[in-house]
Amino acid sequence: MTATAQLSPIGRKLPPKLTQPLLDQMLDAHVRWLTGKPGGKRLVLKFFEASHLDFNDRDLTDAEFVGGSFVESDFSRAKLQRASFYGADVRRAYFIDADMTRVDFRAACLSGADLEGAILHRADLRDGVMVSAGDDGQLDYSKAATATTNASGARFVGAQMTEARVGRAIGNKTDLTNCNLANASLVGADLTGSDLTGTIFRGADLTETNLSNCILGGATFAEARMMRTNMEGADLAAVSFDGAIMQEVRLAHAKYPVDPLRIGYDLPAAVAAHGLWVDTEGREGTQLVLEAYDFTGAELAGARLSAAKFVRCTFRKADFTGADLTFANLTGCQFTGASLPGIKARGANFTKTNLMNADLRGADFSALPLAPGAARAQWPTRLADAQATGANFSGAKLTDSNMRRTILRGADLTDVDARGADMSRADLVKATTTNFRR
Repeated sequence: MTATAQLSPIGRKLPPKLTQPLLDQMLDAHVRWLTGKPGGKRLVLKFFEASHLDFNDRDLTDAEFVGGSFVESDFSRAKLQRASFYGADVRRAYFIDADMTRVDFRAACLSGADLEGAILHRADLRDGVMVSAGDDGQLDYSKAATATTNASGARFVGAQMTEARVGRAIGNKTDLTNCNLANASLVGADLTGSDLTGTIFRGADLTETNLSNCILGGATFAEARMMRTNMEGADLAAVSFDGAIMQEVRLAHAKYPVDPLRIGYDLPAAVAAHGLWVDTEGREGTQLVLEAYDFTGAELAGARLSAAKFVRCTFRKADFTGADLTFANLTGCQFTGASLPGIKARGANFTKTNLMNADLRGADFSALPLAPGAARAQWPTRLADAQATGANFSGAKLTDSNMRRTILRGADLTDVDARGADMSRADLVKATTTNFRR
């Protein structure tokens, strides 16, 4: 059950090439090794050529992939706890929903890899020292050199990277939407121009991290260590910095949310004018259309805000009790710790909104029926890519809503009706699901 080494045209030994049938035998032997059954053997693929192969849904705990090539291989949903990909080439590989707790990615090339929804708790993505194999297949330590971990262009959407050691691995223009980097180390990382919408940096070390020109809508930096962090040109609308330690942070040309008090904006008057606009079907009054305003702590209980547009606005700890948000556009808003019990939000757009620890008891997020003869029978409420960790949805209606990739970790879904909802790739880890219907 051993792959055969081949020779190159100049006589150099090439890495062993794996076929899928042989790999399947090795994977089965690894499971027997894990369970202590006869015929078991740990999976060790040091310097193997194993690109374009399927490892998905397998238990690969403690397996070794050191220095191998796994380009475009599929590890989706695999168990990879404590596996080592030290120095491996995993470009464009798939790790979707894989459990990679404590995985070793030092000196690996993750460029273009898809790690959406993966668990990377305490993963190690720092640089490392790479030792190559000589012509005889043995390690040649005379050629040892520092190798940089490269994760530029990789997708970490919704990944759980708590306490991960990232270092400089993640490159610019990386998609980290809704990624959880709580207590992670990103010292010196260059994330220039990356999408960090809804990303959690709670307690993370961002010393000398480059976040310039990043999209940060709904991101949370609570208690993060931000020494000499570069946030020049970053979009800071709907961002939370509660308790962050910020020293020598570079903020030139950063886009700040608008402070309504500073410009004398009268929110109650604007809400009244919007109500008139609704009552007269647009003939009188003025529709509320605001972007990147900071309404922290606003009192909006019972407000009539149907069809209002609050894009990338901050409503931290605001009170919306019983408010009417039917068909409202709340894309990218920050509702951390806000009170929204009993709201009417049918047909509303909460895409990429931060609802962490929000009170949503009894809220109505069910699809909005459309008039007879319309192109579609109903308009679903959109909560796709929303960050709702720790939110209280008890008794809420989520029927026929769009909750693709919604993060509901630790959320209270007691007595929630989500029948017909699209919850593909939603994260329900540690959520309370007593009498949860879907």
